[in-house]
Amino acid sequence: MRVPAALIAVAFVACNGGEQGPGGFSSSITTAPQGTTSTSSGGETSTSSSTSSAEDSAAASSASSTGSTTASGVPDVGAIPDGGDGPPPGCKGKVDFLFTISGSFTMAPKQERLKASFPGFIATLESEFADFDYHILSANTAGFWGYPSCKGCQDVCAELPEFPCGVQPEPCDVVRGAGMTYPIGKDASNERCELASGLRYITAGQPDLEDAFTCIASMGSNGSDQVAGVTVMALADELNHAPGACNEGFLRDDALLVVVAIQDTYDQDSTGTPKDWRDALVEAKGGDADAVVLLVISTDKDDPVGLCGYHPGSEHELRTWAELMQPNSLFGSICAEGYSDYFATVAKMIKSQCDVFVPQ
Repeated sequence: MRVPAALIAVAFVACNGGEQGPGGFSSSITTAPQGTTSTSSGGETSTSSSTSSAEDSAAASSASSTGSTTASGVPDVGAIPDGGDGPPPGCKGKVDFLFTISGSFTMAPKQERLKASFPGFIATLESEFADFDYHILSANTAGFWGYPSCKGCQDVCAELPEFPCGVQPEPCDVVRGAGMTYPIGKDASNERCELASGLRYITAGQPDLEDAFTCIASMGSNGSDQVAGVTVMALADELNHAPGACNEGFLRDDALLVVVAIQDTYDQDSTGTPKDWRDALVEAKGGDADAVVLLVISTDKDDPVGLCGYHPGSEHELRTWAELMQPNSLFGSICAEGYSDYFATVAKMIKSQCDVFVPQ
């Protein structure tokens, strides 16, 4: 499989030198890579005349925090450095990646686009981060065990034969915000993910890293969402710092925190407000906003030039959350054919934060 250079950039430049550009980054990308056809469930579409793949495209445009777009093409992420002789100052080679991925019924095609980017991301971790200490956690957005239409099944679910009826959950399998090790239901992994750490997140040195990451991140379409609220849960003290906690050891004081939240609808059901969610991220890093980078990929139907079609209405809380995390945040359209360009644009931001981050 050809490794997308865009996704290689995101992890590689995160903690490896390079010149830091002035100022911050915009919080929104709502322009499709040139020559793509973008589709969202519910009839939200955006098309162009070319047939080239979004993964190979070089034309994602950045936008201002108000949602306007430019026509400048691919954002300049600078030259990718050669990595030097090991982990540099700043993040000191420690990065905690938290993925919060919606498992709503409409998310199946978007999850396929996301999974198409996994091989490049994992190839970078294996080849360039061999000496780095990273954690990767995919948070449980469901908080329940089973699949709604298979309720009560004892052997085989008629609607979903691959569903593991009769398999008993571990205690943390039913805790929202806990690291996911057994994604369950339609379109999910439906198996216990083999993590060498024995924990509920991936650590450096994981064998078969691509398979392990794909397993924990294949959330399926079991009906779960509320990615902002689940992100807050995943970072809470009771899941990270209490003895025997589900995510014990994931969140480290001396690591940069990178949060990737993906949901194809507005998040109107998460507890709290976008300001509360912003404050929770900063609090998780001891009050240091420079220790957090946030990437939100969601519908952009609130944007007149968005890819999902324009349907103005109530506040888009996930976009507001990203804007409140400025300049360390980015917003991308869920209706883009691929998401690698968004990772490429945020790559230099992650690198810059690694440069300025002062571990506690």
